[in-house]
Amino acid sequence: MRVLLTGATGFLGSHVGERLAQRGAELRLLTRRTSSLAYLHGLEGERVEGDLRDPDSLQRAVQGVDVVVHAAGLTMGAALSEAEFQEVNALATGRLAKAARAAGVRRFVYVSSQAAQGPNDDGSSRAPDPPRPVSAYGRSKLAGEYAALAERDPMGVTVLRPPVVYGERDRALLPLYRLAKLGFVPVYGNGRNRISVVHVHDAAEAVVSAALADGQAGGVYAFSDGETHTWETLVEAFGRAYGRRPRLLRVPPAVYAVAGGLGAALQAALRRPLPLTPDQVRHMRAPAWLADNEAIGRDLGWKPSIDVEDGFRRAVLWYKQRGWL
Repeated sequence: MRVLLTGATGFLGSHVGERLAQRGAELRLLTRRTSSLAYLHGLEGERVEGDLRDPDSLQRAVQGVDVVVHAAGLTMGAALSEAEFQEVNALATGRLAKAARAAGVRRFVYVSSQAAQGPNDDGSSRAPDPPRPVSAYGRSKLAGEYAALAERDPMGVTVLRPPVVYGERDRALLPLYRLAKLGFVPVYGNGRNRISVVHVHDAAEAVVSAALADGQAGGVYAFSDGETHTWETLVEAFGRAYGRRPRLLRVPPAVYAVAGGLGAALQAALRRPLPLTPDQVRHMRAPAWLADNEAIGRDLGWKPSIDVEDGFRRAVLWYKQRGWL
């Protein structure tokens, strides 16, 4: 089976590429000229240079492949405006899906985000219906889902909504890990808002399960490690993995709100993305971001295998070996 993978130079995408190769897939990797290829070392596959904003390069990339796995895109906090998020995460996804369908691709797997569904306002693990994203990032990922699903006949389209993904190679949570190493971690409010997470190895297996599924399976699937966490319990688990119990700094919501507003103003002045804006605060303020594994287990046979105790041990070891911690 020949698979086109976008985002292979990134955190999750690099793990997906490795697992696809292990399962015997013949890989074609779409990379940008400016991308670091460090995570592709040792990964066999045809490398084609292109850009999600260049329709011609997308049309060339999809020729002769059976499956497209679209794991590239702008992540939370990586864009200055909603228009920028929409251009990359929604419009480019639509162009890629349309090109794939025209080229006769059998299956298109879109790696979306839990942010597309919005928080679980009712406190259950059921996804809001209809989705209610609370950030520009979430709205762009939801628009990307709709754009991909619009091309689902006759091409099978599967959408995956991972929650917070952590583990080896992740840089997004690294600042929190480094603070934990120093002995303290700031958390929103009392630190007990509920969240789902998944280790990157399990997240990659979910993507591979969707890519290699029999028939024209499709649908929208959330998933997680199967447990309900809080930032408080996650910090404690990381402390056990690192061998030092950090202290929680419970920051009042009002302080985060003010900091988010200042972050937005500073971001506009500096013209570069910053880690704390009103969108990030809205994500933190939600009482629950939870995922249910029932559908993905039933339809794709996927189930998690790594809990946070094991996952953080693996991550800490990897970070220490490379001098990140």
